[in-house]
Amino acid sequence: MSLVRTPKQQRSIQTKKRIIKAAFHLYAQKGIHGTNSKEIVAKAGVSIGSFYSYFKNKKTLLLEILDDYLDRTYLTVWKDMESVTINELDRNDIKFIIENVFKAYEIAPTFLMQTHALRYSDADINRVYERERNREVTQIRYLLENNKHRMRISDPEAAAIVIHNAVESVVHTAKFLGPKIDEMRLINELANMIYNLLLHGSQDKK
Repeated sequence: MSLVRTPKQQRSIQTKKRIIKAAFHLYAQKGIHGTNSKEIVAKAGVSIGSFYSYFKNKKTLLLEILDDYLDRTYLTVWKDMESVTINELDRNDIKFIIENVFKAYEIAPTFLMQTHALRYSDADINRVYERERNREVTQIRYLLENNKHRMRISDPEAAAIVIHNAVESVVHTAKFLGPKIDEMRLINELANMIYNLLLHGSQDKK
């Protein structure tokens, strides 16, 4: 088998993108375990040799897709942050970020559900998710540190983990488990809960 290579020419880059796009579609449609390399290359319109020139196996392809997917969700959550006053965070800012988390879950819900389930049995997938969780927690902690002059919390790191876990749990449950409830009600109550944890009763300088 030839060594895996990084495409540099435009044609090679497009070939790799077609493989990734085809695999992403098939994973969402048929499931990760229900999709094989031959189906991926057939949908992508490339040879099996092309597949193995860019990816060692189906697992390495999946991990690259997952990395890209989590980058997209991260950018969705933290986009348009110029509308948020970083060092004067208020309830509306908190609500805005929570709304973005709900939007991020809509990018590819089937793929998310399948890969999320695999983190409990696949160390490589869990490692990718843990890296993303740490990035999210770091971003939340950054916001808390920039507002520590106004907040009641004494441990920003622990608070960041609590907030991240609470938001992820609420959104994951709403999207995949139920019970069904109007999402804006959940967003409002979650924003209230986090605001009350962080800022309610503090000496707000606004």
